[in-house]
Amino acid sequence: MRWVLTDDRGDVAPVAARLELRARAGIALLGSQVVVHGLDLHYDCEDLGFVHYLLFCVTGRRADPRHARVLERLWVSTGYPDARIWCNRIAGYMGSARVDPGLAMSAAVAASNSVTYGFIALREAYRAQQAMPEPLPERERWFRQKMREGALIHGYGRPIHGHDERIAAALQSLLDAGLRAGPHLQRAFWLHRVLFDEKAIEMNISAVWAALALDFGIAASEYEQFMLLMFAPGYAAVYADQRGRPPLSFLAGHQTHPQASLATATRPLDGREVTPAAVERCCPVPPSRSAASDPDRRVSAAARSPCAE
Repeated sequence: MRWVLTDDRGDVAPVAARLELRARAGIALLGSQVVVHGLDLHYDCEDLGFVHYLLFCVTGRRADPRHARVLERLWVSTGYPDARIWCNRIAGYMGSARVDPGLAMSAAVAASNSVTYGFIALREAYRAQQAMPEPLPERERWFRQKMREGALIHGYGRPIHGHDERIAAALQSLLDAGLRAGPHLQRAFWLHRVLFDEKAIEMNISAVWAALALDFGIAASEYEQFMLLMFAPGYAAVYADQRGRPPLSFLAGHQTHPQASLATATRPLDGREVTPAAVERCCPVPPSRSAASDPDRRVSAAARSPCAE
């Protein structure tokens, strides 16, 4: 599509002064029609959820509805309203200082553009999954080379706790959508098993996200743009909490009390566990270090088989 800018009166500027803009994403004909990637926004896109529509805007492709629902549930399952998480902490500071919401959310998004936690880490996890060879002998050589180099493989290991509780939720979303683990997700769990057996290092959710994106046909640049707002519910919750407290009280040393939050939960946590029978149809939940004391969390050999080579 091509547009020609007009002057303040709405008249087309003289030919010598025209600035031509070229774009494929769409056009807004105010009072008439809005076109997004060739579809009418108000007639063809209103059946899409927000996450599905965002993915469509980024990629220009309508995703399989099952994929879109899985991705939306991934977003929901990582919207942590904990003020101790540092990007959330930025939003908390902003709320406590009565900074406008737009500036607060922008600052929190910027704080998430980090190597350890956030968008750069997600980029590196995507690259790791993309680089992992498909044939098993080549994959094993690739892994040994990484170990000799002492390389960090993003998507594996977690600074605070070894077991990532979001993985079970991600696998459940696949099961609920009637999907099985794709080739990239299978390889991601292969690497998890090898690292766990040799170094007691578990997968974290960024490896699952990256593998799913690859299996769903989402390119690297698309993945980075699409994931940009996935932590926003956590920012918003903490910001709203601090806006409701006395000004600057967060800066005075407010701390989150997890046990108090858990005590107010109305839904039992154990009702959300993914059972081995369900996992057998999709992909294994990484074994927890506390599995010996919690038999319900053990993953049997049968449950691991769908992702085995």
